[in-house]
Amino acid sequence: MVIFEFAVPAETLALEQALAEFPDVVVELEQLVPTNNSPLPYLWTNEGQIPAFRAAVADDPHVDRIRKVATFEEGVLYGIEWADDADGLFDWIETQHEETAALRARGHDDEWILQLRFPDRERLSEFRTFYEAQDIDLRPIRLYDLTNHMTGQYDITAKQREALLTALEMGHFAIPREATLEDVAATVHTHPTLAE
Repeated sequence: MVIFEFAVPAETLALEQALAEFPDVVVELEQLVPTNNSPLPYLWTNEGQIPAFRAAVADDPHVDRIRKVATFEEGVLYGIEWADDADGLFDWIETQHEETAALRARGHDDEWILQLRFPDRERLSEFRTFYEAQDIDLRPIRLYDLTNHMTGQYDITAKQREALLTALEMGHFAIPREATLEDVAATVHTHPTLAE
């Protein structure tokens, strides 16, 4: 597995005008297991309640439809239906999502920073052929092989992981709750306050 992180100008991906009009807004596309053709159907922003930003996103030629899903103190989650991008970068990401995962896409000011995971260097080479043929102004940031298993990526100890898994198995997170925190703590031989 190979991880490639790079920057591209906003016009290469999407939301060029919205990002230019609102340079303080940070946009993150949320990646999830795709249930349709789009691996990036959600968009987080830190913009709060700026109707003009939503209108600028809706006017983007890469967007077919935008709808507000939820509002939080820190920002807004939108659902996005992307327009067909012909032979552009976004379309490449959509058509390759079964082999290549979009791990991160963050737009700010006039550029996007993307992080893609390729199954091997051959697929990365195919991506390079694509972006060079499309004359995409791509600035590499980082390229590395994924050599370690991702367990532990949340910075928890082995004991904390054991407690979380035990709590899950015992039904602590079920509704209604099937096990108390004290039950979990007794099973993993720790004090209940340490299991929190």
